Amino acid sequence: MKKIFTLLFALTFVYISFAQTCTTSGFNVCDPATSISSDFRNAVQLSGTGSPLSVGSKYKFSNAIPSLGLDAVVSIDAIENATMAINGNTAIDDDGIANESGVTGSGAALFSPRIAPDQKLSCTNRSGYVEFTIKLYTHSNGNTAPAAGTEMSVVNLNFLNFDMDGSAVGNNGWFKETGFIKSDGMDPINYTAPGTVLTNGGYNNGWRLTYGNAAEKSGLASCNELVEKSVYVRHLTEISFRLGYDYKAPDANCANINMQPVRDYGVRLGCFDLPTAGPLPVSLINFAANYNGGKAAISWTSLQEHNLDSYEIQRSVDGVIFEVAGNVKANNLTSMQQYSFTDNISAINSKYVYYRIRISDLDHSMKLTNTVIIKIIGPKGNDMIVSPNPSSTNAQIKVVVTKAGAGDIAVYDASGKIVLKQQATLLVGTNNIALNNITSLSEGYYTIRLTSNNENFSSKLLIWK
Repeated sequence: MKKIFTLLFALTFVYISFAQTCTTSGFNVCDPATSISSDFRNAVQLSGTGSPLSVGSKYKFSNAIPSLGLDAVVSIDAIENATMAINGNTAIDDDGIANESGVTGSGAALFSPRIAPDQKLSCTNRSGYVEFTIKLYTHSNGNTAPAAGTEMSVVNLNFLNFDMDGSAVGNNGWFKETGFIKSDGMDPINYTAPGTVLTNGGYNNGWRLTYGNAAEKSGLASCNELVEKSVYVRHLTEISFRLGYDYKAPDANCANINMQPVRDYGVRLGCFDLPTAGPLPVSLINFAANYNGGKAAISWTSLQEHNLDSYEIQRSVDGVIFEVAGNVKANNLTSMQQYSFTDNISAINSKYVYYRIRISDLDHSMKLTNTVIIKIIGPKGNDMIVSPNPSSTNAQIKVVVTKAGAGDIAVYDASGKIVLKQQATLLVGTNNIALNNITSLSEGYYTIRLTSNNENFSSKLLIWK
């Protein structure tokens, strides 16, 4: 990572560069693979948000998710023993940062703030950070705050923190970059590549800490060994994180050390799905679903349809895995259009049923609406329970069915792909079924679905190793 040091030594500052492996492909990509990735360039401060680079200031990145036309707003929430206002610089993002090969601007798409300790470092240990929050919005022009209600909810978000390195200082001292990710202890799930040189600092007050390595890399390195990946499975409208440093003074001869290193950081978002709408080829209003007598009545009103093909109604019993319930041809008119669709769900055994609409253009581009939920009063049977949960080596399904017969069990990963399948023979009443081969699953959230005699059951399982 590109660094600028102010060093005043009567005693030589000892810098050690350890030999490291540097693999630059394979890990620092999104999981699951997708073309969706962030592009943080040309930040502008939102009007009325205080002094630049101070707590409370907010910055807008237009089209930060180019493939979806979404803006990102980055806020500075807290500053602890650190500063971003370095040598008169007021830019929150360094678009000119170079990579490990020295190519200037190669890291322009990353969110790359420049952070330094708030004072010179010498004989006293010190640590600090800057806390940020990123929110995604539908695109709007100008430098005013996005309108309320245009926030975007995402799921399966990958957060990648690049080039967490550092340097040795004197005898047994160091300066290490640090990264904190907001966590509830279960989500996000954190990954590091084989051969990583990062250190897990554990959880503290809802934050997960990772320490960089005291071995310098040139530029904003994309070495897998220096990248941390955090994957959020749950829906979220914002992500909070801290970028900072940890300084340990050398054991001896520190009095003449006087340094204030400036570090460039780099983070990227990607790999998420949109359970709510991205920019649509139509203005959709009054999207609703109601339940009565075993049927769901779906209705919506559109304005300014243009180049529109159809509305595909999608149904889910768990809010994650959706299937097609039906399709309605678009009128493709600019005046107000009213649509309805009736879905017979009398055979569905679930307390809740989720609906969303996929809107398709004539040129085959597609967008999803938000999800609406209906509650079914008095569902047949009981919920399916998976235990122990979380699990690492074994798990069991407990389910109550009203008819005997064969049951089909499918395990879906976070992308909706079936990763395990098995069958079971079910008896009327309570059944306990051992799930097979879960030791083959990687860490993460999975959806377990069981179907038998038109009864559908669903539950979540967290694999935690």
